[in-house]
Amino acid sequence: MAHRSREHLSVPLISLARESRRACTIGVRGFLSQRRQTLKQQPDQQAGFPPPAARRRLPIAATLLLLLGSAPVVLADGAGVKIPIADGFDFPVGKPEGTGYYIARGVRLTPPVHFGEDWNGKGGGDTDLGDPVYATGDGIVSWAYDVHVGWGNVVMIRHAYRDPSTGELKFCDSLYGHLNEIKVKVGQIVKRGDQIGTIGTNHGMYPAHLHFEIRNNINIGMQRESVNRDYANWAVPSDFIKKYRRLNREWGKAMAPTGTYQDYQGFKGL
Repeated sequence: MAHRSREHLSVPLISLARESRRACTIGVRGFLSQRRQTLKQQPDQQAGFPPPAARRRLPIAATLLLLLGSAPVVLADGAGVKIPIADGFDFPVGKPEGTGYYIARGVRLTPPVHFGEDWNGKGGGDTDLGDPVYATGDGIVSWAYDVHVGWGNVVMIRHAYRDPSTGELKFCDSLYGHLNEIKVKVGQIVKRGDQIGTIGTNHGMYPAHLHFEIRNNINIGMQRESVNRDYANWAVPSDFIKKYRRLNREWGKAMAPTGTYQDYQGFKGL
């Protein structure tokens, strides 16, 4: 039998890793369908894949890489995405304890309504402008856009966590508003304490501060008046963090719902 080189039998993992990120938005089936069409239309050298004898193994290898790689696998039709289960939650500034900051304004669900907490640096004024803002817990970025109006730069993260009192797996969203900079993208997996942006002023509209929310209802998105003003839908962020400060680490992942937000200002969430 003629000897075959290892190069002809191996799948180029760098090319697959690059393509796997595109598959995150179109689903595995869509990725494989598009890739087959590309291989039909391009020479082997341009496509960057092995010759026909080895190409038969490509769909299986590509699927395995998508499932096991670092990029999240988003299922077609907004079915969901696998994300790590949070092992606890930290404060979003002065990590992990909020050191050097204070809550200038808290949650109020009756007029005058305020759905989150405003975190300010103890130095006052704009002394905290540009300070780092961190992910409160493990999750996936579900929104990361400059929507202007009264918001400016906004990041939202979807979290999965297990309630230790019931054993129930739950989901929540955290929101970080008025940022000066956004340092993450929609679909990016983040860990507790990862920097996701910096404290801002909504393009000079407000004194520098972080507007921080945690929502029990993951359908709210940017449409805050679409649900009742109650604690079934909203959480007091500091109380939530203290309650779930440290949770048991789980090595499995949770299938988090996607496609739960309405479009806003022309932008689409995860």
